[in-house]
Amino acid sequence: MPKKRDHGLVILFSGGADSILMLELAIGLKLKPHCVLIEYGQSHIEELDFACAYLTKRGITWDTVKISGLNINSGLTGDGVKGTYEGVNEMHVPSRNLMFVSIAASIAESKGIDTIWLGANWDDYLNRFEDCKQEWVGRVNKVLRVNGSTKIKLQAPLNGLSKEIITKILTLGSIDKSQYFSGYGNEGEGEIIDPAEEV
Repeated sequence: MPKKRDHGLVILFSGGADSILMLELAIGLKLKPHCVLIEYGQSHIEELDFACAYLTKRGITWDTVKISGLNINSGLTGDGVKGTYEGVNEMHVPSRNLMFVSIAASIAESKGIDTIWLGANWDDYLNRFEDCKQEWVGRVNKVLRVNGSTKIKLQAPLNGLSKEIITKILTLGSIDKSQYFSGYGNEGEGEIIDPAEEV
């Protein structure tokens, strides 16, 4: 008899609106999510504070992976900038999602999990982030199918939703902007509020 898994899903979790909506969807579907947080030198490192606080509040397990020594020219790393989706070139982190999915796949396989969720959304697609497009997800899945002993699949469940719709759904679920973070300057601005303290 195969060993019963403690978790059924790995979520790449940032502490932003996208990842929180994915988490709540997974909880609602009883998928037993396990989250992966990645510190890669992002300038908006405080997003991980939001992430840890929210996961603690929801009683969700997670791993934090630190990637050091990356010399990447991007507005989201190093000193960085805080901009909007209009600054796509500045906001692009080369192969970021490819790195993230590789890490998540390793963790998923070690835990016997066969599904990874990535929080790519419709605005990412419109702004030509290549590693957020459904075509990219499909091609990565071809690699995952021949990599390792576990048949792991990558999914982007928010791919057809805009940022505006995502935040409205969260609001309808009584999750306000104080509980998540955005590096694009349109959500969760101001002082970091630990959502666990709001309960």
